[in-house]
This record gives sequence, structure tokens and C-alpha cells, in this order.
Amino acid sequence: MTARPAPSDRDKKRFQRAMQALEGGNPREAIRLFDKVRQSWGDDADIWYLMGLAHGKLGQMVHVERVTKRALELDPRHFGALYSLANAQVTLGNQEGALENYNKAMSVNPADPAVLTNYGLALGLLGRHEEAIVLHEKAINYHPNYAPAHECLGSSCMAVGHTERAFGEFQKALRLDPRLAKTHHGLGRIYCAKGCFDDAERHFLEAVRLEPNLVAAHIGLSTIARYRGDFEEALRIATLTEKISPDDPILQAVKADVQERKGDYNEAYSVLRRLAEKDQLTPLAIETYAKICRKFDACDEALQFIEMSINAPATDAMERQMLMFAAGNLLDKLGQYDKAFEWYRSANTTVTGAHFDSDELHRNADDLISSFSKEAMASLPRARTGNSRPIFILGMPRSGTSLTEQILASHPDVYGAGELDYMKVIADKVHGAFSGASRSTQLSTLTTGKLTELANDYLEKTAQLNAAARYITDKMPHNFQYIGLINLLFPEARIIHCRRNPLDNGLSIYFQNFFWSHEYANDLKSIGIFYREYNRLMRHWEQVIDIPMLTVAYEDLIENTEAESRRLLAFCDLDWNDAVMKFHTTRRNVVTASYDQVRQPIYKTSRARWKNYEKYIGPLREALGDCADFE
Repeated sequence: MTARPAPSDRDKKRFQRAMQALEGGNPREAIRLFDKVRQSWGDDADIWYLMGLAHGKLGQMVHVERVTKRALELDPRHFGALYSLANAQVTLGNQEGALENYNKAMSVNPADPAVLTNYGLALGLLGRHEEAIVLHEKAINYHPNYAPAHECLGSSCMAVGHTERAFGEFQKALRLDPRLAKTHHGLGRIYCAKGCFDDAERHFLEAVRLEPNLVAAHIGLSTIARYRGDFEEALRIATLTEKISPDDPILQAVKADVQERKGDYNEAYSVLRRLAEKDQLTPLAIETYAKICRKFDACDEALQFIEMSINAPATDAMERQMLMFAAGNLLDKLGQYDKAFEWYRSANTTVTGAHFDSDELHRNADDLISSFSKEAMASLPRARTGNSRPIFILGMPRSGTSLTEQILASHPDVYGAGELDYMKVIADKVHGAFSGASRSTQLSTLTTGKLTELANDYLEKTAQLNAAARYITDKMPHNFQYIGLINLLFPEARIIHCRRNPLDNGLSIYFQNFFWSHEYANDLKSIGIFYREYNRLMRHWEQVIDIPMLTVAYEDLIENTEAESRRLLAFCDLDWNDAVMKFHTTRRNVVTASYDQVRQPIYKTSRARWKNYEKYIGPLREALGDCADFE
């Protein structure tokens, strides 16, 4: 082979100008100059590789593939060309070709962190997440401070359901580089699944600030609005995001989901059918389809969609869990209980969220009972606001709190605020101010002035939601943990305690996709243990508090709706209003798991539902102990 002459001075100058254009943001000029150098000086692998980089900056992946292949004909072990070709093939959907070229690049430089992480991402697109995790770990072993490797490891852990590890890796990535938009999005998803919507929103907003066209982050913000009950805002964000990606199927699925929650079933179905015809049904779209399929005689089709999506490589663990719950819910409604339970069981073992510590739960209940003893409650100060506006509706999740609130919120003097986290925030303030001290010591430091300040903060926040109604309801079920504190903050308030048959209540929790917001909800034994501690606390509160509390049994509410509604209104010192018996027509956005129930007249199929699953509930019944004997 004849040796090629050295480049001329003219070629050197052209090459320098081409590099300046490439680095200065003018890739078209770079391509023109590199091509002139190539024509003048002759073929060179580096020149073809650099032309590939310029085409990549223009998003011309077909050209990247073409010119990098030419570079590799000249130098089969050209590391940059192998890496660029693999990246282009990922974008073009040729995952297998990408894996082959990433592997070749690794044979040239086995420790390059970018190759290792992108190789892992390509494996993830094929659903080979465990293999991807190994590559991301290898990149971190070689380069512990390489932030993208931690980001990619977090994403792979999310895909297989290792949520706590994913959370840790995302945090490490941001400590190393706070500018990683996709990492902020990943943390936003986890916070959203945990029910920490303020934290989720903060990360989604930061992701959008860093990468304005990151559609997934905009979708995250729309989802937050939907969770908060602002359906119009959710649709507004989704519609604006269509300007970035007009035909994005995930965006269309978000819109269908919101429309279904608003009760606009025909509009939701229309969107979903369009997606189905294009073979673009996302997991969220399929979940929504499963919710409305009975209205359109399409249940068999919905189950087929679920099966296909669950087995698709692109479906991650959170989406797979969501679809399994959707299948269980649909089959339960169709009366196919054995099949339904198998789906529920699979759903509850798909994602590993926070660990449930029954010993810690028991110790916390002991501490509450001890700290808020009868003697302590008699001596502790009270806030002075003179305000009887809050009505706290609480109990176990799935115990009828949504139905109770909907009935009350149908009265013109009541505003239903839904599930507020304000009491938890106040409790954290009280305990956080004296961290390390016992709860009794923390409570002993409270004064009338401090309690009044905390109570006024709560009242101001609820006034921002609605300032006109005589009463405002807060139906956060787990506020049963804070009843002692509620008594100190709002001595003029009322509490409505919702109870339900423990077996029905426990199964309903097990059948509900709470993602990772309730660490006990994915195991029947854990649910039973949690219920027992809740029951123990409620028996204590009944003995020590001095504000009115009404207990409402879910079974009584659905059997004798008018009588129980009259009892509710009398307890709240409200005159009878016929609107409460038409609660299902009340136009308000309900975002809890029972949103569909409160849009319908009373139905009784959820009573004694446990009998359909009697052969499966041994762990629940055993853990409940005496609580299982419901009266």
C-alpha cells in the first residue's frame, strides 16, 4: 500500500477551521470543510469519524451510521467510530447492532465509562436490565465520580423494581452533577410514587429548567396536577407539551387518564382507540382502557393489551405493577376471583418499596399512648383560635373516608378538601424542633402560643383552598396517628372516624395500587398487623380526647345511607339538605382511589367482599387476631 503524503498547509488550515466550526456550534460548515480535506488529502478514519460527530449534532443519525461505517472500513478498531456508530444505531432502533459495536468499543477500551453506561442503556431498551446493572456498576468501579453512571444505574434499578437503591443512586448522581435533568425526573417519579408531591414537583420543575424539551418531566408535572385534583391544570400542561411532541403517545395517554377520572368516558375511549389503531398504547393508556372497557364491551381486548404490555421489554417494574393491579381489578369486577387474586398477588410482589417494620410500628403506638395519656391530655395546653371549621375524616385507607367526605361535601356549607398532609407537616415541626428528645418531652415544651401559631398556619392553608364554606373537611386517613395533636390544636373541631370490616378493609388495601406510599400495603400479614395497631390507637383516643368524635361504619353507610347521612349532618350541626343524597352528582374532583365510587349511587358489592377470596386470606385473618371478629 502506497504511503499517503502528509497533509498540505491548505488542508491543515481547512482541518483547523473545520474543528473550530464543530466545536463552535456550526456542524454544517464543519461537514463541508472536513469533506474538502478528505477529497484533497484522501480517506482517513479520523476525518470520517469527525464528520459523523458533526452529523450527530444535527440529529442526522442515518448519516452518522453511514460515515462511521466508512471510518471503520479504514480502521476497524477506531474507538470513537465504534462508539458513535453504536449510539446512532440505538437512536435508529437497531439495538442488536448497537450492542455488537459497544462490545467492540469495550474491547478497545474496557474502562471507558461512557461506553459502559450507553451499552447498559441499550441493554435496558431490550429489557435486559440486570445485565445493564452489571455494566453500570463496572463503570462506577472504574470511575466512582462519573455521575451519568449513577444516573443510569438508578434508572436500571427502577426498571427492575429496586426502588430504594434507585433513589440512592439518583441522589449520588445529583451530588456529583446537579445539572442532570433525567436524574431529577427519576427522583420526581419516585417521590410521586411515595406520595411526596411537593418534592416530586420540585424535581420535575428543575428537570424542565435544565432541559425544556424533556417531555417526560412535563408529563410528571401534569401527573402532579392530576394527583392534586386539578384536572384542568393537568390537561393544560399536557396540551402545552404537545407543542414539543405533538404525537407523543404517553401524552395522549395522560389526557385519556384525566378524562376518565373526570367521568368523560367517551372522550377517553376515543383517544385510546386512536392509540390502539396506531399500535401506540402505553401502560397508562392500557390501565385506563381496563377501567372503562366494560362500558364499551371490550374487556377481552383490555386483558390482551395488558398481557402484551406486561411482557414488553420497554415496560418497567412500576408500569408492570400498575398493569397487574388493573388486570386484578377488571377480573374482580367480572367475578373471576381466582384469576383476579393471582394478578393481585403478582402486583404486590413486583416492586420492592420501603421495608415495613412491625416492631417500629408497635413502639410508635406505645409511645403515642404513653405520651398522650389521660393525665397528659388533661394537663397539656390548647390552642386558642376559636375556630371550629376543620372536620377531620380519618381511619384506615379504604374504610369509607372518600364516601363520607363526598356526602358531607355535597352540603352547601361544606368544602371537601380531600387528603391534606398538613397535620403530618405540623407533627414533623413539633418533633423536629426537639429531635433526640422523647415525645413526652417534646409535648411538654408546647405552649398555648406555639399551638395557636401552628393551628393558625393550618387554618390559613385551608382558607387558601376555600375561605367561604362554614366547614372544610380533611380526609387524610392516617391522621388517626395525630388525633392527640389535633385535640391540642383544634379543641373546637370535630373528628369522624370511619370503620370497615377488617377483612374487607385489608383486602381492599391489598387490591389497591398505592405504589410505595404505604409500606405495609403489599403484604396481607403486614396489613393485618397495621390494622391491629390502628385499632389499638383508636381505642386509646376514644378514652382520652375531649373533642367530639363520631364513628361511622362503612357497612351502615351503604345499607342505611339516609339515616347515616342525617347522623353525620347532626354531628356537624348542619341542617338537612337533599343534596347529600345525590352525592354522586356533586361536581368536585376526587383524586383518591375511591374516585369512581363517589360518582355512582350507593352500591353494596364491596360489603363482605372477603368471602370471594376466603381461601386466600389466612395470613390477614391470623395477623388481625381478635380484630377479625368485627361487630
